[in-house]
Amino acid sequence: MSAASSKEKVSSDSPSPTRAPQTLQLYERHFNVVMVIVFVALGVLAWSNRFIQDDAFISFRYAQNLARGLGLVWNAGERVEGYTNFLWTLLLCVPHYLNVDPIKFVTVLGLLLFEGSLYFTFQLGLRLLTSGSLALLTVVLLGTNFTFSSYATGGLETQLQAFLFISSLFLFFDCQRKPRSYGKLLLLSFIFSAAVLTRLDSLLLICVLLPLVLIRIAGLSGSNREKLQRAVVLLVPFVMLIGTWLIWKWHFYGSIIPNTFYVKVSPRLFWRRGLIYVYSFFVSYWLVVFPIMLAIFFRRLFLAANRAWLLLVLFIGAWLAYTAFIGGDFMEFRLIAPVMPLIFLTTVWLIFKNIRNASLQLALLALTIAGSIQFPLTFPSSLARKHDISTVKELSGLLYNERDDWVEIGQKLGEAFNHDPNVTIAVTAAGAIPYYSQLSSVDMLGLNDKWVAHFGQPFALKPGHERIATLAYLLQRRVNLLIGHPQMVPLGAPPRTKFGYGDFFVKITHDDSLPATARIVEIPINSKYKLRALYLFENELVDEVIRERGWTTFAFQTE
Repeated sequence: MSAASSKEKVSSDSPSPTRAPQTLQLYERHFNVVMVIVFVALGVLAWSNRFIQDDAFISFRYAQNLARGLGLVWNAGERVEGYTNFLWTLLLCVPHYLNVDPIKFVTVLGLLLFEGSLYFTFQLGLRLLTSGSLALLTVVLLGTNFTFSSYATGGLETQLQAFLFISSLFLFFDCQRKPRSYGKLLLLSFIFSAAVLTRLDSLLLICVLLPLVLIRIAGLSGSNREKLQRAVVLLVPFVMLIGTWLIWKWHFYGSIIPNTFYVKVSPRLFWRRGLIYVYSFFVSYWLVVFPIMLAIFFRRLFLAANRAWLLLVLFIGAWLAYTAFIGGDFMEFRLIAPVMPLIFLTTVWLIFKNIRNASLQLALLALTIAGSIQFPLTFPSSLARKHDISTVKELSGLLYNERDDWVEIGQKLGEAFNHDPNVTIAVTAAGAIPYYSQLSSVDMLGLNDKWVAHFGQPFALKPGHERIATLAYLLQRRVNLLIGHPQMVPLGAPPRTKFGYGDFFVKITHDDSLPATARIVEIPINSKYKLRALYLFENELVDEVIRERGWTTFAFQTE
């Protein structure tokens, strides 16, 4: 919708210009300028909240290997689908082909997608709320939400999925109004395809929208041939793109189900943890008023004039139920971000289209804004901490804090061993360390390892951390350096001779289960800390580096 029509929508909701206060007249006259300022300011806010997380480097590693001609693989010659974001991973090949810093690339791309999400949220709000002011208010509430703003970056596909969700919904309603347009039906088909290629769980949205578009086409006047042509334009590109992708997956990986499915979706998690994850989001952002108001005005959703809102509410409910069913996530409300535009659109509709008391409207709006302001100051709550929901700050800190420094660990290992794939490491932190080291790696949590995903030892009731590699498997893989969850200790810390299960995240029952030459090696990482690793199988290059660099080694004993 044009800027001029946006202004008309604003004017239709406001007092006539002759009686409106001067400030309101000024706002209406310069609405487009105000809108640009809002979008720029929210982009700056997202930039200030930018971060990168370890899981992003998993996709980086697949993209890096594809750019080198090795295919979409984790290790050369091992075909495992350890990512859940095919289209996003393909996009990440661009910086690796062009030799551009991938972190800068995903930051810029994420911010552009963030602005796109805001734009289509505004356009959909303009259509459904029939008010430019309320549509812009929705954009402000969405863009100042700390989680949504932060996940403009982060390195994962979160913002791409959010963009595809809101843009497909906007185009869906456009097609409902103008179902005869072949161009819009074709574009909708491609957006549906992009959403599924980005994340397979986007099928949830497609299964809701696609039948409705077909029903609308079937109800058109005209010949059956014309209806069939429109249905073909909508269906054939989607079926061909997704079908080709699934056939390729079966041929290349031997399965159409990602390896991550067997790690992340487990009956051990049940739905309780997922419900707590969803509940924590609404409580932490003081958005509990949203489900309460929804319950109060639920019957109004079934009025003919509110069918669009019924559709949005049903999809929000379906997505939150799906999120709960898979056990939520350990990352700060990342899985809820794709439907946040719909949540805030519905919140604004509930407040300003169903409540007539101006004071109550203002109070509810103030509560929503206050929830976003206090969130980064008070999160994690005790509830979130209890259930291992990691904050954005914590996720980013693992990569760059001196006490963790996973990026530096990967860079130091890669430099020391000249990125030689004949050296094999085993890690639970399967992002930055394998990516920067470029060494052969065993993902001990099984996201990128078929054996661990299916047969690994039960580990933790945490999404993506359900199973762990066994010592026998690591020995079978002839791992040289067992890192596990990186142990960083001060440079001056004295040698430690006895280690237990919690140190390397494998169950070592007695020393006889290890190679006779197994020992601890300490690797200086930065000016304050060194990494302790278990040197399992001897390797000539590792021995040479230990001698040349003077790394400390000492005997290993189990506690």
